[in-house]
Amino acid sequence: MLPRGSVRARTLPRYAWRDVKNESIPDDAPVAGSGAPAPEPVTALVLAGGDASDALAAAVGAPAKALVPLKGRPLGAYVLDALHEAVSVRRIVWVGAADAEMRARVDLVVPGGPRLADSLAIGLGAVAADGTGGERLLLVSADIPWLGPDNVDRFVAEAGTQHDLVYPVVSRGACEAAFPSLSRTWVRLAGGEVTGGNVLLARPETLRALLPWVDLATRDRKAPVRLAWRLGPGVLISLLTGRATLPMLEARVGRLLGAEVRAIASDDATLGSDIDRIEQLPATLRLSEGSDPVRRDESRPA
Repeated sequence: MLPRGSVRARTLPRYAWRDVKNESIPDDAPVAGSGAPAPEPVTALVLAGGDASDALAAAVGAPAKALVPLKGRPLGAYVLDALHEAVSVRRIVWVGAADAEMRARVDLVVPGGPRLADSLAIGLGAVAADGTGGERLLLVSADIPWLGPDNVDRFVAEAGTQHDLVYPVVSRGACEAAFPSLSRTWVRLAGGEVTGGNVLLARPETLRALLPWVDLATRDRKAPVRLAWRLGPGVLISLLTGRATLPMLEARVGRLLGAEVRAIASDDATLGSDIDRIEQLPATLRLSEGSDPVRRDESRPA
């Protein structure tokens, strides 16, 4: 394990190391030497818990889901690539299984727990013990190999700094256009069907308040009606009738957590598409085309 902060240590700002011709650099990214302020840094907390009993890991004989081989590399290594190159990420804390190469590229590695909520609690404790507990945390799932640094930076920039918790919801149209073979659980809102993202930006104290809800949400992740009931009968009725709105859900979750909550309506399919089963692996062939279907689609002729 490397000394604290050693991975992030640079002679120049991290963005100065990028190719200025690379289209993946956000338009509003600061330019080295320009005097423009860099974005407020975040600590990425990657949740890669679980073991060989995970369905995907068991199907291919891997010791953990994050270590499932994908084009000669572990599944989690693709997520690590994105975070390591993102301008907005200062440190990376990895919670769960990692091979030697992955360990060498993160600032801190701790074991994962048997449940998602356990891994999150372990990660929060590790960040607090490391002395950087006040920095905002970018929670990232280790099973989203299409994630790129530009996807990360766009989300962090759009999230801003005014809210305690920011979560993306991705439209069904965007997900199915980019990854038609991947199945997701959809929720019908007044503006259309959406799915939850696999990233989340929040303050550490808000995540601690969220822990009991993470456990419930994990158990009910494939049953949105049951999860809506836990938020209250008003939320349940509005979802069943398709009248729920993001501001309504923001307000309800904010009251439960005692926090300022924001949901971002996104068309970035990389934030809402993960791999759970072996039959979904063929979709990863798109990795050869680049990590950002949103940006690729923008370049297509009309």
